[in-house]
Amino acid sequence: MNAVQTATVAPPASAAAPTAPVIATTPVRMPMLAVLRALLLTQAVLTLALAIFLSLLAAGLRDVLGGDAGRAAEVTLRFAAGAAFLFSIFAAIASRGTRRRRAWAWTMAAVLQLVLAIGTGIAVMTAEWHPVFLAGFAMAAAVMLVLCTASVRRALAQL
Repeated sequence: MNAVQTATVAPPASAAAPTAPVIATTPVRMPMLAVLRALLLTQAVLTLALAIFLSLLAAGLRDVLGGDAGRAAEVTLRFAAGAAFLFSIFAAIASRGTRRRRAWAWTMAAVLQLVLAIGTGIAVMTAEWHPVFLAGFAMAAAVMLVLCTASVRRALAQL
């Protein structure tokens, strides 16, 4: 018969193999990245709500004004609603890139803030003044301040 011995022998305690340092596989959490993601997602939600509001307003304005003036106002508001919807999508994409620490997310978020400030400036010049316009400038400034922190720039490979 072929009998194979299956007992294992434990190595002596003095001959234990040195342990290798454990490398963490999960990324280190950074609070400023979480703040940036929260701000970008807030912008995405608010601009989506703005797109819906402008679309509803366009339909109502067409009926109130009527004729060529109503159609012109509707087209202008639908264009603005489309731009707000695209901004919302890109803000959500930038937030996702920030979560995954992609270098392009920093650039995309910075360009989005520039677009937000320009869009708010156009709204200020074309529409009747309202203090809510300051919210657009405030959101752009807040995100830019977070983007300029050293920890966010380092995490998104901008240093």
